[in-house]
Amino acid sequence: MNLVIDIALAGVSVSLGYYVVATILALRFARRLRTPIPSLPKIAPRVAILKPLHGINESLEANLSSYLEIAYPRVEYYFGVSDYEDRATEVPVALRPRYQYQNITLVVGEEPGCSNRKIAKVIKMSERADKAEILAVSDADVEVSRDHLRRIVGEFGEDEKIGAVTCAYRARPCGTFASRLEASFANTDFFPQILVSETIEPMQYTMGATMAFKRETLHSIGGFRSVKNMLADDYFLGQFVSQRGWKIKLSSSIVTLTCEEQTFAEFWNHQLRWARTYRTARPISLFTIFTHGPFWGIVLMLAALFSPFAIATFAAVITARVAMSSIISRILKLPNPLRDSWIVLLKDFVMTGIWFASLISNRVLWGGREFQILRGGAMRELNGHETRPERLSA
Repeated sequence: MNLVIDIALAGVSVSLGYYVVATILALRFARRLRTPIPSLPKIAPRVAILKPLHGINESLEANLSSYLEIAYPRVEYYFGVSDYEDRATEVPVALRPRYQYQNITLVVGEEPGCSNRKIAKVIKMSERADKAEILAVSDADVEVSRDHLRRIVGEFGEDEKIGAVTCAYRARPCGTFASRLEASFANTDFFPQILVSETIEPMQYTMGATMAFKRETLHSIGGFRSVKNMLADDYFLGQFVSQRGWKIKLSSSIVTLTCEEQTFAEFWNHQLRWARTYRTARPISLFTIFTHGPFWGIVLMLAALFSPFAIATFAAVITARVAMSSIISRILKLPNPLRDSWIVLLKDFVMTGIWFASLISNRVLWGGREFQILRGGAMRELNGHETRPERLSA
C-alpha cells in the first residue's frame, strides 16, 4: 500500500507542477496573440488552401466562408471530395456566387492506393495547385480570422529555414454534451500540451487544424505521398520536415475548431483513436498519465484511507486544475470558464479511462472505417464496410 501511496503522490506532484507550468506558458502565449501582424514581402507569395471535405454539418458553410473572407492578395482555394455523392460538394458550389471573385476549385476524386483517405484527397488537390508557393492544409471543421494568412506568410519570412507553420486551436462545442467534452479536451488538455512541448523541444510536428508548407519543403520530403498510409499524417509531415533540417513555427494565429460530436460514443471513439495514435507514433506520450491529477488524487485518498492529508491534497489538485483550465479558457476567449469546471473534471476522469483503454488494442475507427495501426505509424484497413463515423468532417 505504501508503494501505491508513493506512486499517487508522484502523480499528484507532477500534475501540480504541470498545471503551474502550463498556466505560465499560456499567459506568455497570450502576449504572442497580441503581436502585430508581420509584414508581407513586396510581392506576396501565392498561397493554396487545401480543404479535404467529407460529409456535411451545420457549421461547414460558416467554416468555409471564414476562409473565403481572408484578407490576403494572392490566395486560391481547393475543396476536395471523394466523389459527387458526398453532400459536402453542395457547400463550396453554393458559396461560389457569394464569393465570385475568389479562385475556388472543387476537386473530385482520390489518389489510389492510400490508406489515409484524407491525404488521398489532399494529393489530388495539391497537384492542381501547381503554381502555389505555399500550400496550407486545413480540416473542414476549422474557422479562421481575416488576418490568418497574413500572419502565417509573414512568419515564414522570419527565418529562411522555416519550412512549415502550424496553428494551435481553441474549440467551440455545438451544444451537445459530447461536443462539450470534446471541446474541453481541446482547450484544457491539448492546447497546454502544445505549449509545454514547444518549450521543451523545437517543434517536430504539425497540427491538422492548420499546417502550411513551402513548396520546396514539401518537395524535400516527397510531398504528401510520404504520409499516404499514415494515420497521424499531421504529426509525420512535421517529423519528416524536421528531419530534413527545416524549422517548424507555432503561429501567432490561433484558429477555432467546431466540435460536432453528437453522442458519447463518438467522443470516446475519436479520443481513443487519438490516444492509440499518440502511443504508437510517440511512445513517450504514455507518461502523460502522470498529468492526470484528479485521478491520482482519488488513488491517494483510497490508498491512504481518506486521511486528512489525502483529502487536502485532493482538494488542492482539484483547485489547481480548475484554476488552470479557467485561466486558459479566458486566454482563448471562451465564455463562462468557471461554469464548465465540472465538465473539465468529468472529462479528466473519462480521459484517464481512455488512456487505459488505448493500451488494449491498436485498432481505431476513422471516417466510418476500422483500421489497425502498424509499427511505425502506418495503418491498414481491416474491412471495407462502413460503420457509424465518429466525425463527419475530414
